[in-house]
Amino acid sequence: MISAIKGMNDIFGEKAFRWGKMEEDIKKMMVAANFGEFRTPILEEIALFKRGVGETTDVVKKEMYDFLDKKGRHVAMRPEGTASVVRAFVEHGIGINYPAPFKAFYIAPFFRYERPQKGRFRQFHQFGVEIFGDETPQMDAEMIFTASRVLEHFGIDYEIHLNSIGCKNCRAAYREKLIEYFSAKKDDLCEDCRTRLELNPLRLLDCKACDPKNRFTDVPKMTDFLCDDCKNHFEELQKALHAFGVPFVLDPFIVRGLDYYTKTAFEIVAKTGGSQNAVAGGGRYDNLVSDIGGSDTPATGFAMGLERLFDLIPEDFYKEVPLSAGYALCDEAVLQLVEFTKKMSKENIRFLADYKPKKLKKALQKAEKTNASFVFVIGEDEAANGKILMKNMATREQKIFDKDDISGIISAINDNSAI
Repeated sequence: MISAIKGMNDIFGEKAFRWGKMEEDIKKMMVAANFGEFRTPILEEIALFKRGVGETTDVVKKEMYDFLDKKGRHVAMRPEGTASVVRAFVEHGIGINYPAPFKAFYIAPFFRYERPQKGRFRQFHQFGVEIFGDETPQMDAEMIFTASRVLEHFGIDYEIHLNSIGCKNCRAAYREKLIEYFSAKKDDLCEDCRTRLELNPLRLLDCKACDPKNRFTDVPKMTDFLCDDCKNHFEELQKALHAFGVPFVLDPFIVRGLDYYTKTAFEIVAKTGGSQNAVAGGGRYDNLVSDIGGSDTPATGFAMGLERLFDLIPEDFYKEVPLSAGYALCDEAVLQLVEFTKKMSKENIRFLADYKPKKLKKALQKAEKTNASFVFVIGEDEAANGKILMKNMATREQKIFDKDDISGIISAINDNSAI
């Protein structure tokens, strides 16, 4: 037997129904907030992620699915969404042809080769938003507010952790301070962090292995090194979040795992008590558009893990529409069932037709196996008289309808007391 690849999962049945409803709700909220949907290719040139995400990040160094295609081009399956959206933004001249701010959202699968665990898979799905052309802290606040609205819609209790990681100018001094601080503690760092110390010391603050930000009590904080512009941006961001009514806590060690972030950085954790409770994160990335070949364009955004979001949504948040099943009990009834199926297909119900004639007992047994709530049967008498019998499988009550009385039948489905 051939099985699915480890860390890549099938979604079907009731889970697929609930997943689809979750995506529908997210899309409706994004359209209402004037975000347009973006769909980018799964495969990109690997240079995009090396340049955009950062060659020293774990995503690029360890986790990407990359290979040479049949023409020898080095390509990668996208490990995250922002770099691809920015590439499309630049390639199609969106910054030139559309007024700012330009607001985009995506819902898509992504791929990272890492150890599968609860809420983290090798093929995973994210919902994300990207906003281009607005440098204000108020737009950062709106972006975070957008993420909070999604969680509140699904009734999820959460906490927002907020930080500023400064700009290229003020971060340089902080970088030197981290190197100085952790060089004296090199023996207490994991092998990866000893490498990061030389290449990208901010990555130490995101390490889950040796966890230096929690092991040591006096780790330097980026907020102590912010330049006046970044400090003012951070203060105005907090004021705007208060105005949006979004609660948050300041966390000086939120740095995010990708190199392109500047100034605002945040994470949202669900109050579940578990260790894998981070559900969303993002921030500002004012240099990424120009790094990928576009003009200087401020930008901000976030991504939300859909597997973790799905697990947090109560199972009864969406109730599947009851299934109705139709059966022909004789050859003469088959075409009448076809006509009935055509009419039912135009209604907002779930309907399953079985055209192979069978005895009533067999039809009811099959209906039970398919978890049908309502059964419609056309036997010899019904076929001769233009009728159809409807049976409520829960109450066992039944009623005869004219087969063309679709409105009466739909009313009976929606109101169980009608039969």
